[in-house]
Amino acid sequence: MKKLVVLGLTGLILGGVLLSASFAGEIDVLLETLVQKDIITPFEAQIIKDETKQQVAEEISQGTHPTLPSWVQKMKLKGDLRVRYQYERDASDTDAKERGRVRYRLGLMTKAGDVDVGAGIASGGGDPRSTNQTFSNTFETGDLRLDYAYVNYVPPYAKDVELVAGKFERKKYLWAPTDMLWDGDINPTGGSLHAQGKILNNSGMALIDNTDYIFNTGVWVMDENSHSDKGAPFLYYTQAGLEYKEEKMDAKLAATYYAFDNVQNRTLDYSAETNTGATTALEYDYDSFGYSAEFGVREAFGGLPLQIDDRIAFFADYIVNIDRNIEQRHGWAFGMKLGHQKVKKQGTWQLKYQFVNLQRDAFLDTFPDSDRRSGETDVISHEVILNYALKKNIIFGIDYYQNDRIKRSEDLDHLLQVDLVVKF
Repeated sequence: MKKLVVLGLTGLILGGVLLSASFAGEIDVLLETLVQKDIITPFEAQIIKDETKQQVAEEISQGTHPTLPSWVQKMKLKGDLRVRYQYERDASDTDAKERGRVRYRLGLMTKAGDVDVGAGIASGGGDPRSTNQTFSNTFETGDLRLDYAYVNYVPPYAKDVELVAGKFERKKYLWAPTDMLWDGDINPTGGSLHAQGKILNNSGMALIDNTDYIFNTGVWVMDENSHSDKGAPFLYYTQAGLEYKEEKMDAKLAATYYAFDNVQNRTLDYSAETNTGATTALEYDYDSFGYSAEFGVREAFGGLPLQIDDRIAFFADYIVNIDRNIEQRHGWAFGMKLGHQKVKKQGTWQLKYQFVNLQRDAFLDTFPDSDRRSGETDVISHEVILNYALKKNIIFGIDYYQNDRIKRSEDLDHLLQVDLVVKF
């Protein structure tokens, strides 16, 4: 299956290249014939070649090339490569471990008629919370897997709405300012709706200046239905919020309801085994309410020699399991970001601190950040991240975690990651 995915994506890319190469080859043959018959000079032939290449490039960028299919002309690629050094140890330093890791991701997007189609491959194994390939086993070759494959549709009568189905990137369809509940590598499967736009009155005027409503909802399929008595596990969620933006200030607030179906009394794949009954049968359901917020100010340090020309921001997440019979059912996280909002251009940087306290049964332990005690709940954590752009799209990063159990200190551990990331 992995080979079919890789070959399929490669074929899509090469198909467009070969079509374009075939057209260019015909032009070259014609020009060579005209030169041989002394109809044009070699210098004139080269001018025609250059002008033809420029015209073809413009036609492809505008989607008007007469021979290439429109979906090929509208095709876009994106990806990144990350090389990592990782050091981890417990409080006694008896289990210290060092490792090298690499992550590679490549995505392809295009437009087919009225819908957008995307697909991506990534390094790593089957774990949805990791796309890392560890340097081990005497240069062992790694895996490439399907990272996402989706179809996206924007109804012509509702431009504020986007619908997606398949396996897709989560960020647009569920906002979370921290990774307390959701590891950044998780791409859910199922379907979602995202809507964002101005809140209008009966006259079509905005009720609140500089403010958008946000609405996300969806059904995510966690496993197949084997027609057993338990049924298939699903996640249904709804998120509603507001986003405010002006030149030097921004704020975002959202409330989220998670409803899990057919989770109780079963075990789940890729569990961190910290929920009550995770290794035998989950004792509780995990329906929950979450609240998220972020507030940012731009140019807060104007005039200081720190070259902070973008933003300082404060953010927070809170989650509570609605089952009042559960003792450990709360989770919260907060932190701040200082520096540039996006680390992309040379010299841009960002410093981030995040605190997390996630009780044992506040949320399923299959989804939280895998670098925080392998995604466990019943965890308290401090995290500091520094990212700096050495060149455009070449980023150096340092990420440090100090993790512990909530009520015990003997399980303290430290994790240090040093990254070089190249985006393209």
